[in-house]
Amino acid sequence: MIVDHAIVPGSTKRLSIGECRPELQELHALWQRLRGNRRMPARRDFDPIQVPKLLPDMFLVDVLAGNPPERRYRVRLQGTAQADYYGADWTGSYIHQMIDQESADRFCAVGDFIVASREPWISTGALYWLPEKPYYRFESVLLPLSDDGISVNMILGLTRLF
Repeated sequence: MIVDHAIVPGSTKRLSIGECRPELQELHALWQRLRGNRRMPARRDFDPIQVPKLLPDMFLVDVLAGNPPERRYRVRLQGTAQADYYGADWTGSYIHQMIDQESADRFCAVGDFIVASREPWISTGALYWLPEKPYYRFESVLLPLSDDGISVNMILGLTRLF
């Protein structure tokens, strides 16, 4: 099962958004409101001005369906806290261009799960991609977006590091 391989060792997938930090709950609640009766909202529904205090920890990833994994997920926008943590702005880059193969494959496995299920991914755990940084844990919510209401073409995310 892909989910078992995608979770960072020592991490658990959250089954309830109610267990997460308030920032993740706020973004998830906005996503729920924006989608209404649809399976998921479109990017055009989301206005960053609705959640200004969350922007530093947010990111937006393009899903390029049909591409091989190393060219399937491209960062469209990256918040300043994310760029500070990684030491670089990933905007415009593919995940595989920015980190090691194993870590990138984990990111892509999670993305593939979101694309296939069209459901949010909510997780917490120990950081695995840049172990030399002072952050030890994360909570993350990844939310599918769709221009046509059927296929996921973007993933809106928020990761809080602590």
